[in-house]
Amino acid sequence: MTGGDSAKTVHVFSSVERVLEADPARVWMLVADPSRVGEWGAVATVGYMGTELPREGQVVFVRTRRWQRPAAARRIEVEEWEAGARYRCVLQPSRLVPKATLDVEIHPEPAGDTVATRVKLIQRMEARSPAASGVQWLVDRRLLKLLDRIDRATR
Repeated sequence: MTGGDSAKTVHVFSSVERVLEADPARVWMLVADPSRVGEWGAVATVGYMGTELPREGQVVFVRTRRWQRPAAARRIEVEEWEAGARYRCVLQPSRLVPKATLDVEIHPEPAGDTVATRVKLIQRMEARSPAASGVQWLVDRRLLKLLDRIDRATR
């Protein structure tokens, strides 16, 4: 082959949503608080820099395993923020996972006499490996587990 990179970019897009029997404010307090990420996210420890309340540009560092070296923590930056409704984070690449974005959206949902919240999680990744498209079902499964954790934590 001549000239340039022959690898194609593979786009992985996963989106899951569920209606939870929980007040939208309670759900938002959980998913938007960096100190509570461990209650629903697949992380062991969290450290963050910036303001107490998240905003665009805030940086969070997470380790997925307690035994993981602090230097191996993943850097996550809040890219978009709409208080009470949605945010987007950019997850920097790790050894096994390419750069990705995670969107968290919540919407009040009509539920008769009760209060409900529609929670939507969207993850996007771009990789230079055809194998990345084969992991979409793993990403979907992981996002569904996050929804389960959010549901349990807000009951």
